[in-house]
Amino acid sequence: MALKIYKHGRRDQMKVALTFDDGPNPPRTDQIMEVLESRAARGTFFVIGKWVERFPQAFKRIPDRWHLAGNHSYSHQAHIGDYDRAEAVITNLTGRPSEYLRAPYGNLFTCLYSPLALSPEIKIVSADVNPSDFDKTDPREIVEATLNHPALAAGSIINLHDGSETDDDGLRLSRARPTLEALPLIIDGLKARGFELVRLDEMELVEPVEWEPEGDDS
Repeated sequence: MALKIYKHGRRDQMKVALTFDDGPNPPRTDQIMEVLESRAARGTFFVIGKWVERFPQAFKRIPDRWHLAGNHSYSHQAHIGDYDRAEAVITNLTGRPSEYLRAPYGNLFTCLYSPLALSPEIKIVSADVNPSDFDKTDPREIVEATLNHPALAAGSIINLHDGSETDDDGLRLSRARPTLEALPLIIDGLKARGFELVRLDEMELVEPVEWEPEGDDS
């Protein structure tokens, strides 16, 4: 069975989506939302179910502050597609289903075993701009990798991180700090080029890539 994977929105509209993986992660998620709001920008946060359970109030602040939450699995393990378990946790707090899903580590095989991921009501979202902020400690490198990314254009989806999948609280808090420090310059740089920073549901996603496991003729 082929999956449709969305990597960008319309190229004829000057919109860009900033997305953040692996939260909620207080206080980093709140600090990132403060930066976004100070610059009239909105973000999309792909949350991990186990963190939603641990930090329910931090999670609820995402939609309460007019940002968007998406499903990033429950445990963020490379070969486990526990999106439905995460969805139960998410909808218990929001009262409405997720519209967007992102596979941990980009492993699309995990989607094949999830009724949620296979549902026509959900959009599986990747990104066309991946600055690998999780692997950088210098905020200037994150700014450079984002603003000078060769794929950055109208309709781009940018993949950043506000948390971590690890249970090490020190790492969970420290990994997002360089991204937090880089974010004002990223937003200012995008706005200087005329981009409007929007949530995924404020962007029309187009031209999905069809993906299926090798050898699947179904």
